[in-house]
Amino acid sequence: MGIKELLFPPKCMLCGNLLGGEEEICSDCRAAILLNTAPPRMGGNGSYDLAAAGLWYEGSVRRAIHGLKYHEKQSYARPLARVMEYTLRHKLEVQPDLVTYVPTNPSTLKKRGYDQAELLAEELAKRLSLPLVHALEKTRETHVMHDLTPEQRRENVKGAFRLRCDREIVQGKRILIADDVLTTGATLSACAAVLKQAGATEVYGLCAAAGRRHTSRPLGYLEQRP
Repeated sequence: MGIKELLFPPKCMLCGNLLGGEEEICSDCRAAILLNTAPPRMGGNGSYDLAAAGLWYEGSVRRAIHGLKYHEKQSYARPLARVMEYTLRHKLEVQPDLVTYVPTNPSTLKKRGYDQAELLAEELAKRLSLPLVHALEKTRETHVMHDLTPEQRRENVKGAFRLRCDREIVQGKRILIADDVLTTGATLSACAAVLKQAGATEVYGLCAAAGRRHTSRPLGYLEQRP
């Protein structure tokens, strides 16, 4: 154990308990995670094919994601990506060819110095042994989404993304888009539409957490597997 670990022992990002060995999230929180995994969601408008999130966006999970986004807790990307990997393997059960992410506003990136979705995508790509592609970029600033209605969310991100990479990179590919929070799916749909127009065959969304606010059982969700 190094001096850094002795002075600043690793703690669970969800509850603050000390971690042992190679743990990234404590055993108590892992048990809660497996019990509260958000069920997968079918794409409703043809843009993305399937999406899922690993956790509900509330309580300690919400605080952890806020830490990643707003308080320079970049190290949280690693355990969150581990949860996302589990969700991909056990809930989505798809085989993507590459990983990309939902890009943040340029002004936010400049101010914060990093993109939390990009950090999640980097960690996820490593775990899945897949290439990370910087496939998308924002064409304009968008407003904060949490107080918007579903219709306002769709208008907010309409035409806000474009392809950043060569079309040949995404043509004929099954693409996994990483992001931090899934709510109505408006942002994911806007990004997936760009990738589909560029020739991607399938687009999946994988987020660290999902909000219950816009969750409904009919049509929008697959039954959760045991």
